[in-house]
Amino acid sequence: MSKKKKKLNISFKPYKPITETSLPPFMIGSTKAKFLGHNVKFDTYKDQQSVSDVRLTKDWGKLKFLEDNRDTDDADVKRLAESIKNNGQLQPIVINEKWEICEGQHRVKACILLDIPVLYVISEGATIKDTILMNNNQKSWKNRDYLKCFSHKNHKNHQEYRKVKKFFDDYNLNFSVTINLLSGNFVYHGGGNSNKAFKEGKFKIKNLREAEKYGSQLKKIKAKVPLLASNGKFCMAWVKTQNMIATNSEGSWNVMTAVKQMSRNVDMFKTCNNQESWDLQLVEAYNKGLNKSNKIKVIRTIGA
Repeated sequence: MSKKKKKLNISFKPYKPITETSLPPFMIGSTKAKFLGHNVKFDTYKDQQSVSDVRLTKDWGKLKFLEDNRDTDDADVKRLAESIKNNGQLQPIVINEKWEICEGQHRVKACILLDIPVLYVISEGATIKDTILMNNNQKSWKNRDYLKCFSHKNHKNHQEYRKVKKFFDDYNLNFSVTINLLSGNFVYHGGGNSNKAFKEGKFKIKNLREAEKYGSQLKKIKAKVPLLASNGKFCMAWVKTQNMIATNSEGSWNVMTAVKQMSRNVDMFKTCNNQESWDLQLVEAYNKGLNKSNKIKVIRTIGA
């Protein structure tokens, strides 16, 4: 005897129009908004009115790639070319009035590869900042993209970012550790907005010489125990410990001793989770097996 199939009951909530009380405070009372660089006033707005024409071009010499935009990826270009060949162009690229490509540089290269015109719209006044916003609504920018962008001479803070790039190249530490060293977070604490500043082009190096000192030390650790050097909490503990040696400590901090001890006692860090446990365990790992005269003592519980 066959069982009766249960009917799938799907109910839809009735559409509720947006009311003034459901809008965010900053939107209440708005009289205009910007669309592709054009200000549209709501009191004169007409449904289905045109804001910007969608056009076609093959004038590749006129289109300009922004030098401070992120690098294109050849694999993405080929993938897009295949998609456009099969499905057509589903959305236009965005350029400004100078014909600089603000969004869609991969699509431009795909169309060049296919030898077909590219679909475009003009957004007046668009800049690299609009590019970042548009790209982050799609494939998010990575740290190396921001670094390339703000290292370009178009940005007034580019020299600072070139120093960051050189630090990356010289010490080969991960992004989080590098930014914390350069911003002084590991030493001075409380600099939690460093990542935000980095992505806005406002990053400032606190003390380059000091960062280079710790970067050189951690590079030695990376050569012996790469997993430790890639852990932000370990690197924080490494820097903090050196700055908290007690005046009555019989032993003094020695970098070569520390590197050897971390390499020998790496298993001691397996159970570490929060910052305090890393801080305490680093001191234990440093002191393990050393003569009393070589053991270090810190001012207080480091993680406190």
